[in-house]
Amino acid sequence: MVDSAPSCSDSPSILENTDDSVWDLETFILWIDVRKYWIEDTVEAEERFAKALTLVAPEEQTSLRRFHFRRDAAQHLASLLLQHLVICQLADVPWVESRVSRTLMGRPFHEQARFDYNVSHHSGRVAIGVRVADQRHIGIDVVDPEDATRNWKPGWIDDFHDIFTESEYAQILRDGKKEDGITKRRLFTYWALKEAYTKATGIGLVSDLKSIEFSKVEDVDINEKPYTRSTICKVNNGLIDWRFEIFALEGGLVLASATTNEGLFTQTATTVKEIDFDYITKIAVQYHLPTALTQNVV
Repeated sequence: MVDSAPSCSDSPSILENTDDSVWDLETFILWIDVRKYWIEDTVEAEERFAKALTLVAPEEQTSLRRFHFRRDAAQHLASLLLQHLVICQLADVPWVESRVSRTLMGRPFHEQARFDYNVSHHSGRVAIGVRVADQRHIGIDVVDPEDATRNWKPGWIDDFHDIFTESEYAQILRDGKKEDGITKRRLFTYWALKEAYTKATGIGLVSDLKSIEFSKVEDVDINEKPYTRSTICKVNNGLIDWRFEIFALEGGLVLASATTNEGLFTQTATTVKEIDFDYITKIAVQYHLPTALTQNVV
């Protein structure tokens, strides 16, 4: 799978410097900002991207080279690396054996894992949510409201009537304003929650998103970090026993997660941590990359 092991900088890992580890938790979310590594139109970014490709399997490299835009390729590469990282750590398999399989609906998973995971990306940021339990699922969705609406025409908010219930729509517009910053975050918070639920259940985009209705969704304040709020959900007018959480990340990013309450032993908020590429490289080396490569890794 690997020809050489890359290093992006001499800076220590964000995750490595924290006092607690996520790997023993029931649920957690890791995310990475790939814009500073591979998306810039520079020679250094090109070299880093080429080296990062060596950490994934040849068939994955071939798939990544088909992307027309570097941002899309970079986000997909980061998603693959996060999946390999989680599989290595939780399934305790060598990096070269951390194969990613997919369901008929295209949902990624590891065949021998006793955990579930889900990935999401938007605007150069990539996240993976993990639920460690048999037959338990997790779904996540991440979105940058400002970037998502950057080129949309005035009046775009009216196009969401087929997605939100009247109650949801009233909550989104409860200030009587349209398309301001707070309203954008509200709308995409509701959207991310619906996406997270459908991804957790593995049903993908359903034909009637109004059958999924959220209430008590508090505003995500981008100035208060870390920021977490919980909410409740009805599906076909019936309450479901799920945990839904909303997080505000750096740069105005909104992240939503959905997982069943069944089997959870704690009511504390899901842990969310940012990691960097050096940490992923370090784990890849620790999980049995060829010894000759380790001398090139900081």
